[in-house]
Amino acid sequence: MADDDNRLKELLDGNLSPQEIADDPVLASLAERIYGTDFLDRVGITRGETKRALVEQFSEIDGDDLLIDILPDDGLPLPMPEDMPPNPSLDLPDDTYGSGRSIKHKLTLIAGLAGLIGVVVNLFYGFGNFLSGCADEVHSTCSSSMKLNWIEFHRMDEHIAWSPTGSIGIPDVILVALCLWYIVCGLRGRN
Repeated sequence: MADDDNRLKELLDGNLSPQEIADDPVLASLAERIYGTDFLDRVGITRGETKRALVEQFSEIDGDDLLIDILPDDGLPLPMPEDMPPNPSLDLPDDTYGSGRSIKHKLTLIAGLAGLIGVVVNLFYGFGNFLSGCADEVHSTCSSSMKLNWIEFHRMDEHIAWSPTGSIGIPDVILVALCLWYIVCGLRGRN
């Protein structure tokens, strides 16, 4: 084996003559793989000769022992599956902490739902039915205008703060969109 290693080293160093390479079919095959077929053509080695020599060399070896190392049998038993240590990737602890939403996300979800309910109730039923800011002595349309206008909520004692139920304004659309955004953020938030 050491002689083969020295011959391979000499091949790689370029210290072998073309005749020495042609005489050893294994070295010729290695030279062809390492340096290419052009190298063999330049030094005068034909590929047919090296292939025939390589086939002849391997045909002398019994078919069962072809390039297989015999492993020593020192009486060591093979490990059985029950003797193997447990797979650490399967030993995952039960992770109950962090499985739900955080307080922040719960509050965001509750605020979005409460705001959406408030906007819908004001839009179709009117906060004027709950709040005492709309009275007949304030303005004449107080009995029909029960919806609180969101921009004028601080002026509930004046007629400008009230409009007929069912009328949708830009602040209503903005508040609905904001509440839906809060709901989505609250639902998506997980630890």
